[in-house]
Amino acid sequence: MSATEASIIKPPRDFVGTVVHVMNVLRSFDADHAQMTLSELAKRSGLDRAGARRYLLSLAHLGYVIQSGKLFRLSPKVLELGFAFLSGMPIANVAQSYLDAITQQTSQTCAIAILDGNEIVHVARAMPTNRVLAPTVTLGRRFPALSVSSGRVLLAFKPTAERERYVRNLAVNRLTWRTATTKAQLNAELVNIRRRGYAIADQEFEDGVRAISVPILKSEDTAGAALNVVTNVSTVVKKRLTEEFLPLMRQAAAELQAAMVTI
Repeated sequence: MSATEASIIKPPRDFVGTVVHVMNVLRSFDADHAQMTLSELAKRSGLDRAGARRYLLSLAHLGYVIQSGKLFRLSPKVLELGFAFLSGMPIANVAQSYLDAITQQTSQTCAIAILDGNEIVHVARAMPTNRVLAPTVTLGRRFPALSVSSGRVLLAFKPTAERERYVRNLAVNRLTWRTATTKAQLNAELVNIRRRGYAIADQEFEDGVRAISVPILKSEDTAGAALNVVTNVSTVVKKRLTEEFLPLMRQAAAELQAAMVTI
């Protein structure tokens, strides 16, 4: 069991449950629920109406929620929370010029992702402006690590003992990788990714999306982040990922690794 999973099961002595409720309220909003009534939000957050109302009104007073009649929605002020995180990550700023260059050369979406527990989070991106079918990468959006190429690279480049412990403690129903349906197969696949230095996910998390990722190493055998190119299967054949995109990505990852050492 990871430290993150253990902390969820057994909170520390000074754990403040109110913080959990506030975060559940904020995270209840998404693209499909941009604005909600009190009843809708209470249901999605797992709170009763009275509790949901108190948290919503408190967040509205602080400027993080806007109320329009019976509807509530997030305000732009919530972006400050994400900005505080991103501004504290040097790689998000250093990487932008590299992402822009790769996107210009490939006409594909390019991004940087980091690992957070069993999920990856995109912290920087570049998207082509002249491609209607280019996949969209949303900063801050989370994906199951095993389902996407960037997550697989980051897991593969964990220290060996940590990677094996991760696989050993993983629930069987979390194995969402088409080619790895057992823990033994999963570990073997991660070892193969580490050996070849890249990972590909081909329509395994989202139909029509094909992606390739390489690690940005922070030490000889550990990745601090992943660089990935996300494509649409209707416009990019799989062979282009390794023959055309991979060399560009490896060069950028090596330069980013060198740049991060000096920061």
